Amino acid sequence: MTAERMAANEQRLTGLDKAALLLLSLGEEQAGEILKRLDDKEVQLLGQKISRLEIVPTKQVAAILEEFARMMAAPEALVVKGDQFFKNTISRTLDAKRQESLLDKMDLEQSPEFFQRIKKLDSRTVASFLRNEHPQTIALVLAHLERNQAGAVLSQFPENLQVEVVRRIARLDQVSPAVIEEIDNALREEITLVEEVGGRLVGGPQSVAEILNQMERNLETAILRRLEEEDQEELAEEIRRYLFTFEDLLGVEDRGIMALLKEINTQELALALKAASDELKMKFFKNMSSRAAEMLREELEIMGPVRLKEVEAAQQKIIQRAKRLESEGQLVMAGKGSEDVFI
Repeated sequence: MTAERMAANEQRLTGLDKAALLLLSLGEEQAGEILKRLDDKEVQLLGQKISRLEIVPTKQVAAILEEFARMMAAPEALVVKGDQFFKNTISRTLDAKRQESLLDKMDLEQSPEFFQRIKKLDSRTVASFLRNEHPQTIALVLAHLERNQAGAVLSQFPENLQVEVVRRIARLDQVSPAVIEEIDNALREEITLVEEVGGRLVGGPQSVAEILNQMERNLETAILRRLEEEDQEELAEEIRRYLFTFEDLLGVEDRGIMALLKEINTQELALALKAASDELKMKFFKNMSSRAAEMLREELEIMGPVRLKEVEAAQQKIIQRAKRLESEGQLVMAGKGSEDVFI
């Protein structure tokens, strides 16, 4: 690269470009100290820049450091794996929840433009657009959408297409850039750019369950029934395990919680609540007598460390009882994708 081209490149660098290169030159630990003092949006923007970098000329780095009044002399080009650098850096400084949130936002904003565009459309428009596409294409698109939007779109399709799409989403695993490019070629008028990104997890039974959770209960039941009729009992059961989570009990009306409390003992409930949110704990406390609530609080306080799988097993038992009460009409779940349900 000539001196003239290098100078031209340096002139084109934005402030964000320079900040990203500066962080890379500092190393993970020092960069992490700086990131701690930035807000989420700033960290997100820097992360997107850093993750795209792999080889940075030392002359460019030196020019940036000089601009910040800190000279750095390096004998070779700085070779980095930007994506791993950024993940390692934030893992040193940010809590797990904030790390996951930032990486999810970066992943979303770096996704192909088609998927960003389609997220802005209403469900009827998306369903109309996709209706005549191959079920595999529909499955891939829905798996990339927010769960509530995917559920709303899926509910617009005929039942046989719903079942076929659900089956294909459940079988999705890693999606390669080549597949994304095929979608681009098939829907070229709607897509202006597809970024070359690595495979990502977009499907599976949990993804299906999250979509079905946003649909009407009768549609959810019909789809699972059709899967069973087509010799997909194991898949249907695996999806069901994700459909009703322990935290979903927050959506149960108080009368249903009272009915559920009659089915479980204090020790079992305390174990299940060990990893529950404070909001869900309060949900149970307020539907118990003062004495029973106090006993439950004491049980939680004196309980020592327990294995996560034991907590999950206790939660699963309570979920199964909640499902039985729901089928008997003694418990009603709120917010199952419909605003017209009255309880």
